[in-house]
Amino acid sequence: MPVSPRRIWLPLLLYAMTCVWIFIQWLPLGIGDPVWRIAAEVTGQDLSSRISVNPDETLAGLLRLICYGAIFWLSLQLGYTAKRADQALRAITLISVAYAAYGLCIYLAGNEWLLFYKKWTYQTSLSSTFVNRNSYATFAGLGLLLITARLLMGVRQTLSLNWPLQQRIARLIEHLLVDSVWLTACFLVTLVALMLTGSRAGIASTAAALLILGGIFLIGKKLSVKNLSAIFLVITGISALAYFLGSQTLVQRYESRFIVESGQGRLEVWSYTLSALKSAPWTGTGFGTFENVIPAYRTIDSSILTKWDKAHNTYLENALELGLPAALALNLAIALLAWRSWRGTWDRQRGWLWPALGLCATALVGLHSTVDFSLQMPAVAVFYAFILGIAVSQSWSRQRKDR
Repeated sequence: MPVSPRRIWLPLLLYAMTCVWIFIQWLPLGIGDPVWRIAAEVTGQDLSSRISVNPDETLAGLLRLICYGAIFWLSLQLGYTAKRADQALRAITLISVAYAAYGLCIYLAGNEWLLFYKKWTYQTSLSSTFVNRNSYATFAGLGLLLITARLLMGVRQTLSLNWPLQQRIARLIEHLLVDSVWLTACFLVTLVALMLTGSRAGIASTAAALLILGGIFLIGKKLSVKNLSAIFLVITGISALAYFLGSQTLVQRYESRFIVESGQGRLEVWSYTLSALKSAPWTGTGFGTFENVIPAYRTIDSSILTKWDKAHNTYLENALELGLPAALALNLAIALLAWRSWRGTWDRQRGWLWPALGLCATALVGLHSTVDFSLQMPAVAVFYAFILGIAVSQSWSRQRKDR
C-alpha cells in the first residue's frame, strides 16, 4: 500500500470504534431502549431489546458509513502519485460542472423537473439533481473550490513578473478570457448555479472556504499581496456578474418572512434534540433513528404539520443517535485527517495544493453542518470523502519513505 495504515492509525481506530459501536447498537443484546419492552407487552411477542429504536435504519446507516470510509481509503491509496491526483482533480471538477450545467438547463427551462420526476419542492430554487437546495449548494461549493484552486494555480506563473498592478490585472484578464477561457466558464457556470440555490448557509460556507484558500496562498507565499489583490479584483468582477445573473432567488429569500420562520424552526428542533439527548447521552438511540425518536419530545404547541426528519445540525444529530462518546470519536477522526491536510499544506514544497483543498473542503462541509444536513446526503459525503482521501494521501513530503 502506498500509504501505510500506521500513518493515520488514530483516525482509523476512531472510525473503526464508531462502526463497531453502531453494530452493537443494532445487536439484539437484551438491553437498551425501553421501547422494546413496551412493544413486547403491546404485541404479545418476544422482542429482544436493542439500543437502537429502529434496527433497520441503524444497519443502513452503518453500511453508508462503511461505504464512505471505503471511498476515502481507495482515494487515499490510489491518489498517492501526483499524476493520479491531478487526474482526479480534473475528473471531479468536470463532474461538478456537469451537475451545475444540468441544473442551469433545468432552471432556465422552467425548473419543473428533477431528473425524471416532477419537482415537488423548491420550485423557485436551483437544486440540480438534488431534492434539497442546501445539499446541492454544498456540492456546488466543493466544485467551485476545486475550480478556484485550478484558476489560482494557473495565474501564478502569469503574475510572476514584477509588473505594475494595472498591467497585472490586464494580463490576468487576458489569461482568464483567452488562455483559460474554459476554466473561467466553468467557474462562472458553477458560481451562478450556487447563487440560484438561494442557500444562505451554503453560499456563506463556500465563501469561508474560499477565504481560507486565499489565506493559504497568501500566508504560504504562494502568491504575493499584489498578485492576490489583482486576482481578488478580477474575481470580484466575475462574482458581480454571477450575482447579477443569479441573485434573484437569494434576495427574495432575504426579503421574505421565511428567513425568520426558518431560523425559529431550527431553534425549535435543536431544543427537541437536546431534550432527547438527555435521555440517552452515552448510548444514543441508534444511528439513523432521529426521525423515529424526535416526535416523542415535541411540545404540545409545536405545529403538527411540520415533520422533522433531520436535526439541521449534523453534530447534534450524531450526538443523539450515537451517544456523546461515539459522536466525539467520529468527529475527531475527521478533524485529525483535516489536521493532517493542514500539516501537508506547509510540509510540501510541491504538491501542496491537494492538502490545502482537503482542509478547505472540511471547513466548508463542517461549517454548513452546523445549520443543515448536507453531509448526510450520500452524494455530498462521497464527494467529500474522495477529496479528503487524496488530500491526506498527498500531505506527506515525497522526500520521506512512503511506508
